[in-house]
Amino acid sequence: MDARDMEFFQKVGSAFAESMASVFSMLTGRDFQMQSEPGSLMETAAIAGLQDGPGILVKANYQKGLSGTLFFTLPLKEGTMLVDLMLGGEGAPAEELVGDSKDALAETFNQVMGSANQTLSDLAGETFAIANVEIVAMAQEAAAFTEQMGQGGFQDLRLHTSQDSLNTTVHLLFPDLLLQQLKRKLGLVEAPAAAPEPPAPASASVAATIAAPVRQAPVASGPPTDAGNLDLLLDIQLPVVVRMGQTEMQMGELLKLTPGAILELNRSADAPVELLVNGKLIAKGEVVVVEGNFAFRITEIDTRAARIRSLG
Repeated sequence: MDARDMEFFQKVGSAFAESMASVFSMLTGRDFQMQSEPGSLMETAAIAGLQDGPGILVKANYQKGLSGTLFFTLPLKEGTMLVDLMLGGEGAPAEELVGDSKDALAETFNQVMGSANQTLSDLAGETFAIANVEIVAMAQEAAAFTEQMGQGGFQDLRLHTSQDSLNTTVHLLFPDLLLQQLKRKLGLVEAPAAAPEPPAPASASVAATIAAPVRQAPVASGPPTDAGNLDLLLDIQLPVVVRMGQTEMQMGELLKLTPGAILELNRSADAPVELLVNGKLIAKGEVVVVEGNFAFRITEIDTRAARIRSLG
């Protein structure tokens, strides 16, 4: 394994290990530790042998920045134990994964992917996002994995999970095409050497020298302002959210919500309401009613420069 591959596995492994540990800990209320380790290249038929018994296959389908499907596999027993912890239990295993348990695990990996993709997006300078997460419980048969994953080579990245009552390994499996895409996005694929340009004729060199006078570059005190580019930015549509407050809940509490349930937020009744644009706080104010509709009256707002930066 060369230095670029080692750097890839270090960056990607850290992103997924930290995201998974954070999400598992948050949803269960228990402390999870994760460590990543590069595995081997394998064909689909060999993936069934990664588990001692029936397994769970998680499929995360990319829709932005990357194209293809990323796969996770983990033992069915430990997967159901994790769900039981999230639902407020003590980590009891189950023989199958159905109903609310399946939905809870799908949402768990959806959050893992969201957090990991944010880290990878920051590294690549480009947004990565998935469309959805699918959960498949399957027998330990090579044909079952081949049916879900197709034929081809996969790079294994092992995520070792440790917690008081749950210790297992989650395998993160990159199809070859997706692996190469991500390496390129992270700048970890050596670009092919450019062919040398043939030397120009001597007469052309002389003509170019005569025709190209040397000019002194202007000295600028800061980045130039392009009015045309600013006009383009002004037409960008951005999500605007009025936030009254927020709270954190375990997955079990979330699934128990019913009509009439009350959620207590982290903001007092007289505290200002927040206005977020593109996920960034730019103003504070209060909720009012205008012609029968809720509205937001601004009492504090960032400078215009700060608001322009929120476009990023």
